Amino acid sequence: MDKQSGIIVLIPAYKPDARMVELVRELRDNHLDVMLVDDGGQEPYAPLFAQCRELGAEVAVHTVNLGKGRALKTGINAALLRWPDLRAIVTADADGQHTPKDILRLIDAVDAHPNTLVLGSRKFTGDVPFKSRWGNRITRTVYGLASGVHIYDTQTGLRALPRCALDDMLRIDGERYEYEMNVLLKLRDMKLGVFEVPIETIYINDNAGSHFNPVRDAFRIYMVIFKYLFSSITSFAVDYALYWLCLWFGLSGFISYALARLVSSQVNYHLNKHTVFSGRGGKHSMAKYYALAVVQGAIGAGLVQLLPTVLPISAAVIKIPVDLVLFALSYIIQRDYVFGK
Repeated sequence: MDKQSGIIVLIPAYKPDARMVELVRELRDNHLDVMLVDDGGQEPYAPLFAQCRELGAEVAVHTVNLGKGRALKTGINAALLRWPDLRAIVTADADGQHTPKDILRLIDAVDAHPNTLVLGSRKFTGDVPFKSRWGNRITRTVYGLASGVHIYDTQTGLRALPRCALDDMLRIDGERYEYEMNVLLKLRDMKLGVFEVPIETIYINDNAGSHFNPVRDAFRIYMVIFKYLFSSITSFAVDYALYWLCLWFGLSGFISYALARLVSSQVNYHLNKHTVFSGRGGKHSMAKYYALAVVQGAIGAGLVQLLPTVLPISAAVIKIPVDLVLFALSYIIQRDYVFGK
């Protein structure tokens, strides 16, 4: 089979220029099928899309601007209808940041990495705008913590989407630039691996046209952690109130800790499963959760019993640093094991 057979290039475009036409021309010269989405540029930009049609590209049209996320989903849906033997879709930008050479490199990687999201990964070397360099560093660090998936370039728009995940990608939330980050946050739900192909780092006019907002994108990733934090604070409030109550009644630190943990665990389990980890984990998640809870509870109870005997700190106070350490470890274990796929 021709390595390009069943693979199309999807290019969403809003108010493009002649660079889009040149990109389409070069892709067609390499015998690639191309799907464009005119995202509401309207009449002034119609001649550019007409030139691309003459070159053999398919064009879907939004009458008004709906955003990059919606344009990508429109293009995916149109491609599935137009090419029923589709194997993968390569998404690229229309502004010249993704070269035909790099697009072909992603296509070369598709067959070698099935059931995988292949990313064109920039290395951010040389004269890179401050916002792009530091925004990506912050975002990839937080993303790795939240998801357990380590990606060097989380903002790249050059991606090869495997056929097995296209139906799910049509259902992912996000109408504008947040959509691409939401796809990365759903990798585990879609059971997709990730492979990165190094590509050229190109910035035009110091990346003045970029819509990347590191604060906005980082916040979307932080929301995963915020949800876990909210779940933990809610169950912690229940747990800590019961712990103090048991101590007030004269029970030992060990028994007080165990009883409080037992009562708060159900609250924490259901909040984590349905709010933080999107219902993942399957039928065995509760058994895994309680296995973790028993081990964590035993360690925590043992520490609050032991540490006051060697440190000048009361059992009530020592519980706070103990729980903070266990909080971080528990998130990682729940993310990767209890509710992971």
